[in-house]
Amino acid sequence: MKRNMKAGLGGALSLALGAGLVAALPSIPASAAPIQEAKNIIVLISDGAGYNHFDIASLYKNGTTYNQVRVDPATNWIEPVPGAASWVYENYPVQLGQSHYSANGRGSYGSDDAWGTFNWVYDGATDSAAAATALGTGVKTNNGVLGFTPSAERLTTIVEHASALGKATGLVTSVTFNHATPAGFIAHNSDRNDYHGLATEMIDSDLNVIMGAGHPLFNDDNANRAPYYQWISQADYSRVSAGQTPYTYIEKQAEFEALAHAGNAAPDRVFGLAQVAETLQYNRSGLANANVLPGTDPRNAVPGLDVMAKGALNVLAKDNDGFFLMVEGGAVDWAGHANQTTRVIEEQLEFNDAVAAIDEWVNANSSWDETLVIITADHETGYLTGPGADPNWTPMTGQAGQLPNVSWHSGNHTNSLVPLFAKGAGSSMLVARATNWDSVRGAYLDNTDIGKTLFDLFGYNYSGTAVSVPLELALGLDVPTPGALSMRVTRVAEPVQFAGSGSLWNAALPAVTVRDTRTDVQAQAGGWTLAGRADDFTAGNRVIGAENLGWTPRVVSSEGGVAPGQAGAALDAPATLAAANQASRLGTSVIGADLALTPPGSADSGRYGSEITLTLFATD
Repeated sequence: MKRNMKAGLGGALSLALGAGLVAALPSIPASAAPIQEAKNIIVLISDGAGYNHFDIASLYKNGTTYNQVRVDPATNWIEPVPGAASWVYENYPVQLGQSHYSANGRGSYGSDDAWGTFNWVYDGATDSAAAATALGTGVKTNNGVLGFTPSAERLTTIVEHASALGKATGLVTSVTFNHATPAGFIAHNSDRNDYHGLATEMIDSDLNVIMGAGHPLFNDDNANRAPYYQWISQADYSRVSAGQTPYTYIEKQAEFEALAHAGNAAPDRVFGLAQVAETLQYNRSGLANANVLPGTDPRNAVPGLDVMAKGALNVLAKDNDGFFLMVEGGAVDWAGHANQTTRVIEEQLEFNDAVAAIDEWVNANSSWDETLVIITADHETGYLTGPGADPNWTPMTGQAGQLPNVSWHSGNHTNSLVPLFAKGAGSSMLVARATNWDSVRGAYLDNTDIGKTLFDLFGYNYSGTAVSVPLELALGLDVPTPGALSMRVTRVAEPVQFAGSGSLWNAALPAVTVRDTRTDVQAQAGGWTLAGRADDFTAGNRVIGAENLGWTPRVVSSEGGVAPGQAGAALDAPATLAAANQASRLGTSVIGADLALTPPGSADSGRYGSEITLTLFATD
């Protein structure tokens, strides 16, 4: 899909004829180190959050958005809406898109498909189990499956890998502690709904922190009820709550608050089971109140996701070898399934609070040289767009403190890309793996690329025996040296002289060399155009208009096969000297032109001067 509007790669370059200069469009800075490591990795997942779920919280809180677009597939029109950063992660240096299809779903993502037909993203989407497995292992699997390949081969999870390296590990969520997303980072089960089996595996694992909902003695309003062992078996609940496991058990809000302020006095292992059935806040009473403002319905007296995250960090940071932590805003997905605008805002704001808490922790207690923070989603839920969408995509609108103007188009997951933000140790490796290009969202990587990066940044688990020799191979992990789009005009010692007489004077444009070594992502799947425009010929107060000057472009040589511009085009307005598309742009091209000047019969004699300004710019 082609844009009719484009911001370009930093603006156009203008060079005067004969200047003899070389200029290049800006490019992504290169990373110096091919092998990168991270001591700590923190992954935050807003389950079910597409670009618009992130933006709807900004729109309600601040009256601004960051990633809104207008798209008309009938005309290929794509217009980004000017945005403003609202959250700390929107200023992170790495901002990419993420695809997330499962092994037995649609099986691929196509930019032209996704933005060419409004309903393309409806079918064949991943579920949270397959997506979490991809994020937690780097391998695709079927929907509903955790920790196994489609052929039932057991996969090593990043939590298992980190534990084997001696690192502390933790999983925190705002929904049940053994729901698909947290389970995907540790568990192995062919059925994501085997909650008792998943709970047992998680409790018996090496995890240092498990936190979430799923309390058998409380309902969704934080009130006592008769025991209901849906999420955890009676036996597992009894042994955990009675202190018969290595975990320190906490469940009251005050206990979570205390842990969040415990610092180094935190226990080595904590199982935190908040006093709610399924979600910290989403399922509380008032769910049917679809048109009230966020926060209208009384909140449950349970810890927020930010409090849980702070407590988890106090536990994990005690390990000098580092740690892995996953924090999930799980009920954003639940609100998306219900198309519940009020509560999707609430849940996304809760998630943002957790991100802010973790960002503050890194700044105060660690450093971005040793800690990597990734913020993303596992998939999009609800097909959230602006009002009046379908068949076009429209931006969400609204004012701070008011419910935004939106429309929902599904009660399920979709194949729409989701955003990824990252900062810290090894984050450039995510950029290197973002080798795909989306016409609207830009560079993107697959969810398996995130999982692979987690393993790469922690490195191999060497045995350390006296008779072993550690080896390391960095295969294809170099952050590629960025290419550039550059232009050089053949230097001329004197102005180009026209020769002829009467009504026709001729000259030759000095050779112009264009070199394009950009990657497809840098080029945004586009090409380039080389254009020129002439000033009027002047001799004091005497003028020969530039409309009397034309050219016949010619391609002297081209590695890609660029096309010359139109012959005879007048140069009083910008005219194309040569153009390249995605297929022809790469390599070096040398372009020239024959110039023809036809002075009007009324022109006075004199020594006239003019100048052709050449402009090279990226196109899509």
